[in-house]
Amino acid sequence: MALGQPLVEMVNSGSLKAQLYVPASWLQWMRPGTRFVVKVNDEGRSYRAKVAKFNSRVEGVSQTLEIEGRFEGPTQGHAARHGRNRRVSGSSQSVTGAQSAPERPNDIAARLLEFQRKLQACKSQRDLAFLAVNESLSVLDFHQAVVWDYNQRGKISVEAVSGLVELSPEAPYVQWLTRLFQYFVDSEVAPVVATTLDLLPDSFSRDGADWVLEHLLHCVLKNPDGKVIGGLMFTRAEPFEDGERAVAQWLASSVAFALWAWHSEYKPLQRLFHGFANMKVLGGCALLIAGLAFVPVRLNAIAPAEITPSRPIPITSPMEGVVDMVNVRPNQVVKADELLVVLEDTSIRNRLAVVLKGLEGAKADLQRAINKSFVDDPSKSELNVLDARVREKAAEGAYLSELLKRLKITAPQGGLAIFSDSEEWKGRPVQPGERIMTIADPSLVEVSVYLPPDDAVQLEQGGEVTVFLNIDPLSPLKAKIVQTSYETITLPDSSLAYVVKATLEPGSGLPRIGLRGSAKVYAESVSLGYYLMRKPILFLRRSFGL
Repeated sequence: MALGQPLVEMVNSGSLKAQLYVPASWLQWMRPGTRFVVKVNDEGRSYRAKVAKFNSRVEGVSQTLEIEGRFEGPTQGHAARHGRNRRVSGSSQSVTGAQSAPERPNDIAARLLEFQRKLQACKSQRDLAFLAVNESLSVLDFHQAVVWDYNQRGKISVEAVSGLVELSPEAPYVQWLTRLFQYFVDSEVAPVVATTLDLLPDSFSRDGADWVLEHLLHCVLKNPDGKVIGGLMFTRAEPFEDGERAVAQWLASSVAFALWAWHSEYKPLQRLFHGFANMKVLGGCALLIAGLAFVPVRLNAIAPAEITPSRPIPITSPMEGVVDMVNVRPNQVVKADELLVVLEDTSIRNRLAVVLKGLEGAKADLQRAINKSFVDDPSKSELNVLDARVREKAAEGAYLSELLKRLKITAPQGGLAIFSDSEEWKGRPVQPGERIMTIADPSLVEVSVYLPPDDAVQLEQGGEVTVFLNIDPLSPLKAKIVQTSYETITLPDSSLAYVVKATLEPGSGLPRIGLRGSAKVYAESVSLGYYLMRKPILFLRRSFGL
C-alpha cells in the first residue's frame, strides 16, 4: 500500500449535497431556490431538493454548468446511505422521477393555489405557456410537460415544452407532438387521458419512443363554453395514479381559464360579435353605413396644375437660319417693336450683293442694246429678253432685301418674354415656324390642369376648379372651366393627360405665370357609395374584366 493512500472514507450523513450538470441555457429560468427531484435508480425512490449555488464556469465542450443542491425534509438522512457509489439522476423543472413519499393534502392545495397565483401574474401568453409546463413540477411529478393551443389559422401549435426556451416548428419532435395532439382531438377522447406509447397507433409509438417516456397523461383545455382551446400533456416512466390524475385535471382547468382569458384579450372582434346587444349595435351600424352610401357628394379629381398665359403670342422663325443673338432676357418685360432675336445674315447678304451686281450688268446690257437698235434692226429683238432679265434681277434683289429685314425679329406687342435661356439659343439652327419664345400679357392668365386618364371625370364648361399653388397651399384660388381637350397630350415625363383650361374668378388674385400646384376639378353629384368604390371598380374592370 502506497504512502498516503486512504484506507477508509467517512461520510457525514447530516450534510449531504446533490451535484448535477445541466445545460447552460437553463440559466435563463433557473434561480437559487428552484426545486428539483433526485431519483436514486437502485432504490427507485425520489427526494426533493433545492438549488443552492451555481458553478461560475461553463464547460466549453458540452456547454453544461455544475449546480449544487440541498435536500429538503426527512428524506435527507435516508438518501445519505447511498453515498457516491450510487447513480443519482437529477433534473430541473423538466426532468424528474416519481415521488414515493406521501404528501399531505394541505401541502398540495397550497402549491396548487401558488401555481394559480403565478398564472394570474403572467404578462403575456408566452409567459403563461412557459410557466404552465415548468412551474407545474412543484405540484405534479413528471419527466416532461407540453402545452398547445390553436393558432390564428385554427391549427394546432405547440406553445411550450418544459426545459426548452425556444421551439422550432420544423423540428421533428414538434412535428410529432402536433400530429399526436391532432390525433387526441380527432378521437374525441375524455378530458383526461392516461395512456402509454404501446397503446397508441404504430406511427406514434414508433417515432415517439425516441423523445418521450412510456406513460402519457393528456388533459384537454376548454373555455367556459366547453370549446376545446388547447391541451396539456405530461410524460414520465411510471404510471400516473388516480390522485395525480385529479391534480393534473385541476392544473389543466387553471391553465385553460388563463389561456381563454388571453385569447379573449387578443380577439376584440369576437367580443364585438358576442351577445344580442352587440348584434343590435352592429345591425344599426350596418343600416347607418347603407344609408350613408346613398348620400350625394360631388365627384372630383385632383391633378397637377400650372398658371399659363391666356392669349400668348408665339415668336417663331420666319425662315431657315441660325440664331445669332437674343436681345432680351427670360421673363423680361418688352415693348412693342422692340428687337428680340437676330438671325445670322451672312448668306443672305452675300446673295443680295451678287444679285445687285448682276442687276447692274443686266441694266448695262439693256442700255447697250437700246442704243444699238437705232442703227441695227436685229438688235431690237433682244430688247425684250434683256428687259426681262433686268426685272428678274430686280425682283430677286427686292426679295433678298425683304429677307434681310426679316432676320431681325421684333415684338408685335408689349408683354412678358417667356422662354428658357438666351445662351441656349445662340448658334442654334432653326426652321421656318419654329417657336423661339412667347410674348404674353402678365395680366391675362389662366389655369391649365393636366388630368390623367385614370382620374378623368365628366367635366362641363363652367365647372368649378379649386387651385392650390405650391407657394401658398393655404390660400386656394377659385376658377371656372372654359375648355377641355378631347385628346390626351404627352407630358415631359412621358405620361398622358387631358388638358383642362380654367379662368380665375374675380377676387382670386393675379398669380405669376409659371407657378405650379394641384387643382381639384368638380363634376356631377354621385352617391357616396359610388364615390368610394369608383377606383376599386375601375381596377377590377381593368385587371380582371369583371
